[in-house]
Amino acid sequence: MKTIGSKILLVILLFAACNSFANNNELNDEYAKDVKHLFEVNGSANSFKQSIKTMIQHFKSQESDVPSSYWEKAEQEFLKTSFEDLYNMIVPIYRKNLSHDDVKAMIAFFESDAGKRIAHKIPNITAESMQAGMIWGQEIGKKIHEDIQSKGYKIRLPFMP
Repeated sequence: MKTIGSKILLVILLFAACNSFANNNELNDEYAKDVKHLFEVNGSANSFKQSIKTMIQHFKSQESDVPSSYWEKAEQEFLKTSFEDLYNMIVPIYRKNLSHDDVKAMIAFFESDAGKRIAHKIPNITAESMQAGMIWGQEIGKKIHEDIQSKGYKIRLPFMP
């Protein structure tokens, strides 16, 4: 009698665990959908897609023997599949660092008038910030190089900022 009770209890526990896992996957699917929506409203999706187009243009300019028809098809294919690949890589990072409520709050912000204005400006801000960061890095490199030389140390590697 004990073994039948144990088996029934085991079946009930397995059923509960499977049901809990299924509900968790449904929540994760909603989370993933919301992160994807966030990418759309904050402008990240367009930035990712523009990056792919820029890479295709670069390769196209380097490979003149490859016909234009290839590049057109490749761009469409990579826009479809590469974005999904990147999205699948980024969602777990968001899941690890942000709650679903955080993602929803970000969506609400980027759907507001101020959020839309900011999302529109983020690509320019990012590009200009990257340029400023490069200049800053070169200046720091130059100062480190000069400091090393002023202390009489020899630099073994080409260390040019």
